[in-house]
Amino acid sequence: MSGGRLHSLALALALAWPLAAHADAAAYNLTVAPGDTLIGIGRRLLVDPASWPEVARANALRDPNRIGIGTTLHIPLRLLRSDSARASVLSVSGSVQGADGAALRPGQGVAAGGAVATGADGQATIRLVDGTLLHLRPDSRLEVRESLRLPDVGATRSGARLDRGRVEIKAAPAQAGQPGFSIDTPQGVLGVRGTEFRVAAAATTHGEVLEGTVAMAGSPGAAAVPVHAGYGSVIDAGGHVAPPVRLLDAPGVAGLPTLQQQVLVRFSPQPVPGAVAYRGEVARDARFDTVLADVTSATPQLRFAGLPDGDYVLRVRAIDAHGLEGRDAEHAFRLKARPEAPLPALPAPHAVSYGSRVEFGWAGNPDAAHYRLQIAAGADYGRPLRDLARVSGTRLAVDGLAPGVYHWRIASVRGDGDQGPWGVDRSFDLRPLPATPAAPSVGEHGVTFSWEGLPGQTFEFEVASDPGFAHRDVEKTLARPGLTLPLPPPGRYYVRLRARDADGYLGPYTSPQSFEIPNCLRDVAGQCVRAGDGTLNLAR
Repeated sequence: MSGGRLHSLALALALAWPLAAHADAAAYNLTVAPGDTLIGIGRRLLVDPASWPEVARANALRDPNRIGIGTTLHIPLRLLRSDSARASVLSVSGSVQGADGAALRPGQGVAAGGAVATGADGQATIRLVDGTLLHLRPDSRLEVRESLRLPDVGATRSGARLDRGRVEIKAAPAQAGQPGFSIDTPQGVLGVRGTEFRVAAAATTHGEVLEGTVAMAGSPGAAAVPVHAGYGSVIDAGGHVAPPVRLLDAPGVAGLPTLQQQVLVRFSPQPVPGAVAYRGEVARDARFDTVLADVTSATPQLRFAGLPDGDYVLRVRAIDAHGLEGRDAEHAFRLKARPEAPLPALPAPHAVSYGSRVEFGWAGNPDAAHYRLQIAAGADYGRPLRDLARVSGTRLAVDGLAPGVYHWRIASVRGDGDQGPWGVDRSFDLRPLPATPAAPSVGEHGVTFSWEGLPGQTFEFEVASDPGFAHRDVEKTLARPGLTLPLPPPGRYYVRLRARDADGYLGPYTSPQSFEIPNCLRDVAGQCVRAGDGTLNLAR
Protein backbone atom coordinates (compact mmCIF):
# COMPACT_ATOMS: atom_id res chain seq x y z
CA MET A 1 0.00 0.00 0.00
CA SER A 2 1.39 3.42 -0.96
CA GLY A 3 2.30 6.07 1.59
CA GLY A 4 -0.52 8.34 0.34
CA ARG A 5 -3.12 5.58 0.76
CA LEU A 6 -1.76 4.75 4.23
CA HIS A 7 -2.06 8.41 5.19
CA SER A 8 -5.63 8.60 3.90
CA LEU A 9 -6.60 5.42 5.76
CA ALA A 10 -5.03 6.68 8.98
CA LEU A 11 -6.85 9.98 8.63
CA ALA A 12 -10.17 8.28 7.99
CA LEU A 13 -9.71 6.06 11.05
CA ALA A 14 -8.71 9.01 13.22
CA LEU A 15 -11.75 10.97 12.12
CA ALA A 16 -14.15 8.08 12.42
CA TRP A 17 -13.78 7.63 16.14
CA PRO A 18 -15.54 10.87 17.22
CA LEU A 19 -18.55 9.78 15.17
CA ALA A 20 -18.66 6.54 17.06
CA ALA A 21 -20.08 8.53 19.98
CA HIS A 22 -23.26 8.66 17.95
CA ALA A 23 -23.44 4.88 18.12
CA ASP A 24 -22.46 4.86 21.80
CA ALA A 25 -19.07 3.30 21.00
CA ALA A 26 -16.61 6.17 21.49
CA ALA A 27 -13.48 5.10 23.28
CA TYR A 28 -10.70 6.50 25.46
CA ASN A 29 -7.23 5.36 24.39
CA LEU A 30 -5.10 4.17 27.31
CA THR A 31 -1.40 3.31 26.94
CA VAL A 32 -0.58 0.23 29.05
CA ALA A 33 2.05 0.83 31.75
CA PRO A 34 4.14 -1.73 33.65
CA GLY A 35 1.99 -3.68 36.10
CA ASP A 36 -1.32 -2.87 34.38
CA THR A 37 -3.95 -5.61 34.16
CA LEU A 38 -7.50 -5.41 32.93
CA ILE A 39 -8.79 -6.21 36.41
CA GLY A 40 -6.69 -3.41 37.90
CA ILE A 41 -7.73 -0.99 35.17
CA GLY A 42 -11.36 -1.94 35.86
CA ARG A 43 -11.01 -1.13 39.55
CA ARG A 44 -9.27 2.16 38.77
CA LEU A 45 -11.40 3.55 35.95
CA LEU A 46 -14.67 1.73 35.32
CA VAL A 47 -18.09 2.44 36.75
CA ASP A 48 -18.50 -1.30 37.26
CA PRO A 49 -15.07 -2.86 37.86
CA ALA A 50 -16.51 -6.23 36.86
CA SER A 51 -17.08 -4.99 33.29
CA TRP A 52 -13.39 -5.43 32.41
CA PRO A 53 -14.20 -8.45 30.16
CA GLU A 54 -16.01 -6.04 27.85
CA VAL A 55 -12.74 -4.10 27.52
CA ALA A 56 -11.02 -7.37 26.64
CA ARG A 57 -13.61 -8.11 23.93
CA ALA A 58 -13.38 -4.57 22.54
CA ASN A 59 -9.62 -5.04 22.12
CA ALA A 60 -9.69 -8.75 21.08
CA LEU A 61 -7.48 -9.77 24.05
CA ARG A 62 -7.28 -13.50 24.65
CA ASP A 63 -5.40 -13.29 27.96
CA PRO A 64 -6.42 -10.31 30.16
CA ASN A 65 -3.38 -10.88 32.37
CA ARG A 66 -0.87 -10.58 29.56
CA ILE A 67 -0.93 -7.14 27.95
CA GLY A 68 2.18 -5.79 26.30
CA ILE A 69 3.63 -2.62 27.85
CA GLY A 70 2.94 0.30 25.52
CA THR A 71 -0.15 -1.36 24.03
CA THR A 72 -3.03 1.06 23.35
CA LEU A 73 -6.30 -0.10 24.88
CA HIS A 74 -9.56 1.31 23.56
CA ILE A 75 -11.88 1.66 26.56
CA PRO A 76 -15.52 2.45 25.66
CA LEU A 77 -16.41 5.79 27.22
CA ARG A 78 -19.74 4.47 28.49
CA LEU A 79 -17.79 2.15 30.84
CA LEU A 80 -15.73 4.96 32.45
CA ARG A 81 -16.73 6.76 35.60
CA SER A 82 -18.12 10.20 34.77
CA ASP A 83 -19.68 13.26 36.38
CA SER A 84 -22.47 15.30 34.82
CA ALA A 85 -21.55 18.86 33.88
CA ARG A 86 -23.68 21.71 32.61
CA ALA A 87 -23.10 23.76 29.51
CA SER A 88 -23.03 27.52 30.18
CA VAL A 89 -25.08 30.20 28.46
CA LEU A 90 -22.61 33.04 27.84
CA SER A 91 -24.84 35.54 26.03
CA VAL A 92 -28.34 35.88 24.62
CA SER A 93 -30.18 38.42 22.54
CA GLY A 94 -33.80 38.50 21.46
CA SER A 95 -36.04 35.52 22.16
CA VAL A 96 -34.10 32.54 23.58
CA GLN A 97 -35.87 29.76 25.48
CA GLY A 98 -35.00 26.56 27.26
CA ALA A 99 -36.74 23.19 26.92
CA ASP A 100 -39.44 24.30 29.39
CA GLY A 101 -40.24 27.43 27.38
CA ALA A 102 -38.73 29.78 29.97
CA ALA A 103 -36.44 32.55 28.80
CA LEU A 104 -32.73 31.79 29.13
CA ARG A 105 -30.34 34.35 30.56
CA PRO A 106 -26.54 34.67 30.58
CA GLY A 107 -24.96 32.62 33.35
CA GLN A 108 -27.58 29.87 33.32
CA GLY A 109 -26.57 26.25 32.88
CA VAL A 110 -27.99 23.70 30.44
CA ALA A 111 -27.77 20.05 31.50
CA ALA A 112 -27.44 17.12 29.13
CA GLY A 113 -30.79 16.64 27.43
CA GLY A 114 -31.60 20.33 27.78
CA ALA A 115 -32.47 22.39 24.73
CA VAL A 116 -31.95 25.97 23.58
CA ALA A 117 -34.36 27.46 21.03
CA THR A 118 -33.98 30.88 19.40
CA GLY A 119 -36.80 32.91 17.90
CA ALA A 120 -36.75 34.95 14.70
CA ASP A 121 -34.77 37.64 16.55
CA GLY A 122 -32.94 35.35 18.97
CA GLN A 123 -29.30 34.32 19.28
CA ALA A 124 -27.26 32.59 21.97
CA THR A 125 -23.66 31.70 22.68
CA ILE A 126 -23.15 28.47 24.63
CA ARG A 127 -19.93 27.04 26.09
CA LEU A 128 -19.78 23.27 26.52
CA VAL A 129 -17.88 21.41 29.22
CA ASP A 130 -14.82 20.98 27.00
CA GLY A 131 -14.68 24.70 26.12
CA THR A 132 -16.36 24.33 22.74
CA LEU A 133 -18.26 27.50 21.76
CA LEU A 134 -21.59 27.30 19.94
CA HIS A 135 -23.03 30.46 18.35
CA LEU A 136 -26.69 29.64 17.76
CA ARG A 137 -28.37 31.86 15.16
CA PRO A 138 -32.07 32.86 14.77
CA ASP A 139 -34.85 30.27 14.24
CA SER A 140 -32.71 27.43 15.56
CA ARG A 141 -33.10 24.63 18.09
CA LEU A 142 -30.14 22.84 19.67
CA GLU A 143 -30.00 20.13 22.32
CA VAL A 144 -27.02 19.52 24.61
CA ARG A 145 -26.83 15.80 23.92
CA GLU A 146 -23.87 14.97 26.14
CA SER A 147 -21.96 16.90 28.81
CA LEU A 148 -19.68 14.82 31.04
CA ARG A 149 -16.40 15.00 32.88
CA LEU A 150 -14.29 11.84 33.08
CA PRO A 151 -12.24 12.66 36.20
CA ASP A 152 -10.15 9.50 36.30
CA VAL A 153 -8.67 10.11 32.84
CA GLY A 154 -8.77 13.94 32.84
CA ALA A 155 -11.10 14.08 29.84
CA THR A 156 -14.50 15.43 28.91
CA ARG A 157 -17.26 14.18 26.67
CA SER A 158 -19.47 16.71 24.87
CA GLY A 159 -21.93 16.60 22.02
CA ALA A 160 -24.97 18.44 20.70
CA ARG A 161 -27.86 17.96 18.31
CA LEU A 162 -29.02 20.66 15.91
CA ASP A 163 -32.66 19.96 15.08
CA ARG A 164 -33.02 23.00 12.83
CA GLY A 165 -31.36 26.32 12.00
CA ARG A 166 -27.72 27.37 11.98
CA VAL A 167 -24.84 27.16 14.44
CA GLU A 168 -21.25 28.37 14.18
CA ILE A 169 -18.86 26.18 16.14
CA LYS A 170 -15.38 26.68 17.54
CA ALA A 171 -14.60 23.24 18.91
CA ALA A 172 -11.98 22.99 21.64
CA PRO A 173 -8.97 20.79 20.71
CA ALA A 174 -9.09 17.26 22.10
CA GLN A 175 -5.92 15.79 23.56
CA ALA A 176 -4.50 12.60 22.11
CA GLY A 177 -6.53 9.63 23.24
CA GLN A 178 -9.44 11.77 24.38
CA PRO A 179 -12.88 12.06 22.77
CA GLY A 180 -13.67 15.05 20.57
CA PHE A 181 -16.83 17.03 19.94
CA SER A 182 -19.64 15.81 17.70
CA ILE A 183 -22.93 17.33 16.60
CA ASP A 184 -25.93 15.42 15.26
CA THR A 185 -28.51 16.68 12.77
CA PRO A 186 -31.62 14.97 11.41
CA GLN A 187 -29.54 13.73 8.44
CA GLY A 188 -26.24 12.74 10.05
CA VAL A 189 -23.42 13.59 12.43
CA LEU A 190 -20.29 15.74 12.23
CA GLY A 191 -17.31 14.97 14.46
CA VAL A 192 -14.10 16.87 15.11
CA ARG A 193 -10.99 16.86 17.26
CA GLY A 194 -10.93 20.65 17.50
CA THR A 195 -11.69 23.00 14.66
CA GLU A 196 -13.93 25.83 13.45
CA PHE A 197 -16.90 25.09 11.24
CA ARG A 198 -20.53 25.99 10.46
CA VAL A 199 -23.56 23.69 10.40
CA ALA A 200 -27.04 24.36 8.97
CA ALA A 201 -29.89 21.88 9.32
CA ALA A 202 -33.20 21.85 7.45
CA ALA A 203 -34.27 19.27 4.84
CA THR A 204 -30.53 18.66 4.36
CA THR A 205 -27.41 19.28 6.44
CA HIS A 206 -24.75 21.71 5.24
CA GLY A 207 -21.28 21.66 6.80
CA GLU A 208 -18.60 24.25 6.02
CA VAL A 209 -15.10 23.87 7.47
CA LEU A 210 -13.09 27.01 8.19
CA GLU A 211 -10.20 25.42 10.12
CA GLY A 212 -9.01 21.85 10.70
CA THR A 213 -10.97 18.83 9.48
CA VAL A 214 -14.52 17.62 10.11
CA ALA A 215 -15.74 14.04 9.64
CA MET A 216 -19.25 13.94 8.17
CA ALA A 217 -21.34 10.75 8.29
CA GLY A 218 -24.91 10.11 7.30
CA SER A 219 -26.51 6.68 7.20
CA PRO A 220 -25.79 4.43 10.21
CA GLY A 221 -22.75 2.29 9.55
CA ALA A 222 -21.61 4.39 6.60
CA ALA A 223 -17.98 5.52 6.52
CA ALA A 224 -17.27 9.10 7.55
CA VAL A 225 -16.15 11.54 4.86
CA PRO A 226 -13.28 13.85 5.92
CA VAL A 227 -13.93 17.48 4.97
CA HIS A 228 -10.85 19.70 5.25
CA ALA A 229 -10.52 23.44 5.86
CA GLY A 230 -11.82 25.48 2.95
CA TYR A 231 -14.26 22.78 1.86
CA GLY A 232 -17.88 21.91 2.55
CA SER A 233 -20.33 19.09 1.99
CA VAL A 234 -24.05 18.33 2.10
CA ILE A 235 -25.82 15.37 3.71
CA ASP A 236 -29.09 14.75 1.90
CA ALA A 237 -32.36 13.51 3.38
CA GLY A 238 -31.32 9.91 2.74
CA GLY A 239 -28.07 10.26 4.71
CA HIS A 240 -25.77 10.40 1.68
CA VAL A 241 -22.70 12.61 2.11
CA ALA A 242 -21.84 14.46 -1.09
CA PRO A 243 -18.19 14.71 -2.15
CA PRO A 244 -16.61 17.80 -0.54
CA VAL A 245 -16.40 20.91 -2.71
CA ARG A 246 -14.15 23.92 -2.34
CA LEU A 247 -15.80 26.86 -0.58
CA LEU A 248 -16.11 30.06 -2.58
CA ASP A 249 -13.51 32.75 -1.98
CA ALA A 250 -14.32 35.70 0.24
CA PRO A 251 -15.83 38.69 -1.60
CA GLY A 252 -13.56 41.71 -2.01
CA VAL A 253 -14.30 44.46 0.51
CA ALA A 254 -11.24 46.69 0.17
CA GLY A 255 -13.14 49.52 -1.51
CA LEU A 256 -16.17 49.59 0.77
CA PRO A 257 -16.87 52.83 2.68
CA THR A 258 -15.77 53.06 6.31
CA LEU A 259 -18.34 55.79 7.06
CA GLN A 260 -22.05 55.36 6.38
CA GLN A 261 -24.26 58.45 6.67
CA GLN A 262 -27.66 57.17 5.53
CA VAL A 263 -30.25 55.33 7.65
CA LEU A 264 -30.37 52.63 4.99
CA VAL A 265 -26.84 51.19 5.00
CA ARG A 266 -25.66 49.94 1.61
CA PHE A 267 -22.62 47.86 0.69
CA SER A 268 -21.56 46.49 -2.69
CA PRO A 269 -18.71 43.99 -2.24
CA GLN A 270 -16.97 42.56 -5.27
CA PRO A 271 -18.88 39.66 -6.90
CA VAL A 272 -17.48 36.13 -6.62
CA PRO A 273 -17.45 33.77 -9.63
CA GLY A 274 -19.82 30.86 -9.05
CA ALA A 275 -21.92 32.63 -6.40
CA VAL A 276 -25.72 32.42 -6.60
CA ALA A 277 -26.33 34.51 -3.48
CA TYR A 278 -24.57 36.44 -0.73
CA ARG A 279 -25.01 36.61 3.04
CA GLY A 280 -24.19 39.80 4.92
CA GLU A 281 -24.07 40.04 8.71
CA VAL A 282 -23.44 43.03 10.97
CA ALA A 283 -22.16 42.86 14.55
CA ARG A 284 -20.67 45.26 17.07
CA ASP A 285 -17.26 43.55 17.00
CA ALA A 286 -15.31 40.92 15.10
CA ARG A 287 -16.25 38.11 17.51
CA PHE A 288 -19.79 38.10 16.10
CA ASP A 289 -21.25 36.71 19.31
CA THR A 290 -24.44 38.59 18.45
CA VAL A 291 -25.37 39.34 14.86
CA LEU A 292 -27.45 42.53 14.80
CA ALA A 293 -28.48 42.29 11.14
CA ASP A 294 -28.47 39.34 8.75
CA VAL A 295 -29.52 39.58 5.10
CA THR A 296 -29.29 37.24 2.12
CA SER A 297 -29.31 38.71 -1.37
CA ALA A 298 -29.26 37.22 -4.86
CA THR A 299 -26.74 39.93 -5.81
CA PRO A 300 -23.77 41.46 -3.98
CA GLN A 301 -25.95 44.47 -3.11
CA LEU A 302 -26.41 44.34 0.66
CA ARG A 303 -28.79 46.69 2.50
CA PHE A 304 -29.31 46.97 6.24
CA ALA A 305 -32.09 49.00 7.87
CA GLY A 306 -32.76 49.84 11.50
CA LEU A 307 -29.20 50.01 12.83
CA PRO A 308 -28.56 52.74 15.43
CA ASP A 309 -25.55 54.98 14.99
CA GLY A 310 -22.31 53.37 16.13
CA ASP A 311 -19.26 51.28 15.16
CA TYR A 312 -19.81 47.94 13.44
CA VAL A 313 -18.19 45.08 11.56
CA LEU A 314 -19.65 43.73 8.33
CA ARG A 315 -19.10 40.06 7.54
CA VAL A 316 -19.96 38.90 4.04
CA ARG A 317 -19.64 35.59 2.21
CA ALA A 318 -20.75 34.10 -1.10
CA ILE A 319 -23.15 31.15 -1.41
CA ASP A 320 -22.73 28.51 -4.11
CA ALA A 321 -25.29 26.43 -6.02
CA HIS A 322 -25.13 23.71 -3.33
CA GLY A 323 -26.19 26.21 -0.67
CA LEU A 324 -22.73 26.12 0.92
CA GLU A 325 -21.53 29.44 2.32
CA GLY A 326 -17.97 30.42 1.48
CA ARG A 327 -15.11 32.09 3.27
CA ASP A 328 -15.74 35.27 5.27
CA ALA A 329 -14.61 38.78 4.48
CA GLU A 330 -14.85 41.41 7.22
CA HIS A 331 -15.05 45.19 7.01
CA ALA A 332 -15.23 47.69 9.88
CA PHE A 333 -17.41 50.77 9.45
CA ARG A 334 -19.07 53.57 11.38
CA LEU A 335 -22.71 54.59 10.99
CA LYS A 336 -23.47 58.26 11.66
CA ALA A 337 -26.82 58.97 10.04
CA ARG A 338 -28.64 60.89 12.78
CA PRO A 339 -30.01 63.37 13.28
CA GLU A 340 -31.08 63.09 9.66
CA ALA A 341 -30.48 66.01 7.38
CA PRO A 342 -33.69 67.96 6.67
CA LEU A 343 -35.36 67.74 3.30
CA PRO A 344 -34.34 70.87 1.38
CA ALA A 345 -37.01 72.84 -0.48
CA LEU A 346 -35.54 76.17 -1.61
CA PRO A 347 -33.80 76.95 -3.83
CA ALA A 348 -34.69 74.10 -6.14
CA PRO A 349 -31.80 72.16 -7.72
CA HIS A 350 -30.09 74.27 -10.42
CA ALA A 351 -32.55 77.12 -9.82
CA VAL A 352 -31.86 80.55 -11.33
CA SER A 353 -32.29 83.63 -9.11
CA TYR A 354 -31.70 87.33 -9.66
CA GLY A 355 -30.11 89.88 -7.36
CA SER A 356 -27.94 89.35 -4.30
CA ARG A 357 -30.48 87.78 -1.97
CA VAL A 358 -31.28 84.04 -1.83
CA GLU A 359 -33.96 82.44 0.32
CA PHE A 360 -33.28 78.96 1.66
CA GLY A 361 -35.97 76.67 3.00
CA TRP A 362 -36.25 73.11 4.29
CA ALA A 363 -38.60 70.84 6.22
CA GLY A 364 -38.22 70.76 9.98
CA ASN A 365 -36.60 67.78 11.69
CA PRO A 366 -38.03 67.13 15.19
CA ASP A 367 -34.65 65.78 16.35
CA ALA A 368 -32.91 69.06 15.50
CA ALA A 369 -32.50 71.96 17.94
CA HIS A 370 -31.04 74.02 15.10
CA TYR A 371 -29.39 73.62 11.72
CA ARG A 372 -26.04 74.27 10.09
CA LEU A 373 -25.99 75.71 6.59
CA GLN A 374 -22.95 76.00 4.34
CA ILE A 375 -22.60 77.85 1.03
CA ALA A 376 -19.56 77.27 -1.18
CA ALA A 377 -18.24 78.09 -4.62
CA GLY A 378 -17.77 74.36 -5.38
CA ALA A 379 -18.93 70.95 -4.22
CA ASP A 380 -15.90 70.21 -2.01
CA TYR A 381 -16.75 72.73 0.77
CA GLY A 382 -13.10 72.89 1.74
CA ARG A 383 -13.37 76.67 2.25
CA PRO A 384 -17.07 77.54 2.44
CA LEU A 385 -18.08 81.13 1.69
CA ARG A 386 -20.68 81.04 4.45
CA ASP A 387 -20.77 78.65 7.42
CA LEU A 388 -23.89 79.41 9.45
CA ALA A 389 -23.62 77.15 12.47
CA ARG A 390 -26.79 77.92 14.49
CA VAL A 391 -29.74 78.50 12.20
CA SER A 392 -33.14 78.43 13.91
CA GLY A 393 -36.36 77.68 12.07
CA THR A 394 -36.75 76.30 8.58
CA ARG A 395 -36.20 79.40 6.42
CA LEU A 396 -33.27 81.74 6.03
CA ALA A 397 -32.59 84.63 3.65
CA VAL A 398 -28.92 85.27 2.82
CA ASP A 399 -27.87 88.65 1.42
CA GLY A 400 -24.69 89.97 -0.15
CA LEU A 401 -23.92 87.17 -2.61
CA ALA A 402 -22.24 88.12 -5.85
CA PRO A 403 -23.47 86.69 -9.16
CA GLY A 404 -22.22 83.16 -9.83
CA VAL A 405 -22.94 79.45 -9.35
CA TYR A 406 -23.11 78.32 -5.73
CA HIS A 407 -23.40 75.04 -3.87
CA TRP A 408 -25.18 74.57 -0.53
CA ARG A 409 -25.90 71.86 2.00
CA ILE A 410 -27.57 71.62 5.37
CA ALA A 411 -27.32 69.40 8.46
CA SER A 412 -29.41 68.91 11.61
CA VAL A 413 -27.82 69.59 15.02
CA ARG A 414 -29.13 68.30 18.35
CA GLY A 415 -29.29 70.43 21.45
CA ASP A 416 -26.06 68.94 22.79
CA GLY A 417 -24.20 69.98 19.64
CA ASP A 418 -24.27 66.54 18.00
CA GLN A 419 -24.36 67.23 14.27
CA GLY A 420 -25.81 64.72 11.87
CA PRO A 421 -24.56 64.05 8.35
CA TRP A 422 -24.73 66.70 5.70
CA GLY A 423 -27.61 66.59 3.29
CA VAL A 424 -27.08 66.28 -0.43
CA ASP A 425 -25.12 68.92 -2.28
CA ARG A 426 -27.35 71.26 -4.30
CA SER A 427 -26.49 74.16 -6.58
CA PHE A 428 -28.14 77.33 -7.85
CA ASP A 429 -27.26 80.11 -10.31
CA LEU A 430 -27.38 83.68 -9.03
CA ARG A 431 -27.58 86.32 -11.75
CA PRO A 432 -27.53 90.12 -11.57
CA LEU A 433 -30.75 92.07 -11.81
CA PRO A 434 -31.53 93.31 -15.33
CA ALA A 435 -31.13 97.03 -16.02
CA THR A 436 -34.88 97.43 -16.25
CA PRO A 437 -36.41 94.96 -13.79
CA ALA A 438 -39.61 93.28 -14.80
CA ALA A 439 -42.70 93.63 -12.68
CA PRO A 440 -42.61 91.13 -9.78
CA SER A 441 -44.91 88.13 -9.78
CA VAL A 442 -47.33 88.44 -6.86
CA GLY A 443 -48.80 85.42 -5.04
CA GLU A 444 -47.97 81.88 -4.05
CA HIS A 445 -48.22 79.12 -6.67
CA GLY A 446 -47.90 76.09 -4.46
CA VAL A 447 -45.51 74.08 -2.32
CA THR A 448 -42.45 72.56 -4.02
CA PHE A 449 -40.48 69.60 -2.71
CA SER A 450 -37.36 68.04 -4.13
CA TRP A 451 -34.72 65.59 -3.00
CA GLU A 452 -31.98 63.43 -4.41
CA GLY A 453 -32.56 59.92 -5.73
CA LEU A 454 -30.64 57.08 -7.33
CA PRO A 455 -31.13 56.05 -10.97
CA GLY A 456 -34.20 53.87 -11.39
CA GLN A 457 -35.76 54.74 -8.01
CA THR A 458 -39.42 55.61 -7.48
CA PHE A 459 -40.77 57.32 -4.39
CA GLU A 460 -43.78 57.03 -2.09
CA PHE A 461 -44.52 60.58 -0.93
CA GLU A 462 -46.99 61.49 1.83
CA VAL A 463 -48.27 64.72 3.41
CA ALA A 464 -50.43 64.71 6.54
CA SER A 465 -51.77 67.23 9.02
CA ASP A 466 -50.60 65.11 11.99
CA PRO A 467 -47.09 63.78 12.76
CA GLY A 468 -48.39 60.20 13.05
CA PHE A 469 -49.76 60.25 9.48
CA ALA A 470 -53.08 58.80 10.64
CA HIS A 471 -54.92 61.01 8.12
CA ARG A 472 -52.92 61.60 4.97
CA ASP A 473 -53.81 64.56 2.79
CA VAL A 474 -51.48 63.56 -0.05
CA GLU A 475 -50.29 60.08 -1.14
CA LYS A 476 -48.35 59.91 -4.37
CA THR A 477 -46.05 57.48 -6.14
CA LEU A 478 -43.47 59.46 -8.08
CA ALA A 479 -41.04 58.52 -10.78
CA ARG A 480 -38.95 61.65 -10.16
CA PRO A 481 -37.43 63.02 -6.93
CA GLY A 482 -39.66 66.09 -6.57
CA LEU A 483 -43.08 67.61 -7.09
CA THR A 484 -45.12 70.79 -6.64
CA LEU A 485 -48.43 70.66 -4.77
CA PRO A 486 -51.28 73.16 -4.98
CA LEU A 487 -51.32 75.53 -2.04
CA PRO A 488 -53.21 73.81 0.83
CA PRO A 489 -55.23 75.67 3.49
CA PRO A 490 -53.24 77.51 6.19
CA GLY A 491 -51.73 75.34 8.93
CA ARG A 492 -48.87 73.03 9.82
CA TYR A 493 -48.21 69.94 7.70
CA TYR A 494 -45.88 66.94 7.90
CA VAL A 495 -44.07 65.23 5.06
CA ARG A 496 -42.25 61.93 4.71
CA LEU A 497 -41.13 59.67 1.86
CA ARG A 498 -39.44 56.39 1.13
CA ALA A 499 -37.64 55.11 -1.95
CA ARG A 500 -38.14 51.90 -3.89
CA ASP A 501 -34.99 50.69 -5.65
CA ALA A 502 -35.00 49.50 -9.23
CA ASP A 503 -34.95 45.86 -8.03
CA GLY A 504 -38.11 46.40 -5.95
CA TYR A 505 -36.48 46.85 -2.53
CA LEU A 506 -38.54 49.30 -0.44
CA GLY A 507 -36.51 51.36 2.02
CA PRO A 508 -37.66 52.85 5.36
CA TYR A 509 -39.55 56.12 5.68
CA THR A 510 -37.62 59.26 6.42
CA SER A 511 -38.34 60.91 9.76
CA PRO A 512 -41.52 63.05 9.60
CA GLN A 513 -40.61 66.66 8.83
CA SER A 514 -42.86 69.71 8.95
CA PHE A 515 -43.73 72.85 7.01
CA GLU A 516 -46.27 75.61 7.60
CA ILE A 517 -48.67 77.46 5.31
CA PRO A 518 -49.27 81.01 6.61
CA ASN A 519 -52.76 82.35 7.22
CA CYS A 520 -52.42 85.18 4.73
CA LEU A 521 -54.67 87.60 2.91
CA ARG A 522 -55.47 86.00 -0.45
CA ASP A 523 -56.59 87.40 -3.77
CA VAL A 524 -59.35 86.07 -5.99
CA ALA A 525 -56.95 83.46 -7.41
CA GLY A 526 -56.30 82.08 -3.92
CA GLN A 527 -52.73 83.43 -3.81
CA CYS A 528 -51.14 85.22 -0.85
CA VAL A 529 -51.06 88.97 -1.37
CA ARG A 530 -47.57 90.43 -0.93
CA ALA A 531 -46.61 93.84 0.36
CA GLY A 532 -42.94 94.72 0.03
CA ASP A 533 -40.81 91.69 0.91
CA GLY A 534 -43.46 89.70 2.80
CA THR A 535 -47.02 88.44 2.67
CA LEU A 536 -49.96 90.11 4.37
CA ASN A 537 -50.64 87.64 7.17
CA LEU A 538 -53.91 87.58 9.11
CA ALA A 539 -53.86 87.69 12.88
CA ARG A 540 -54.57 84.38 14.57
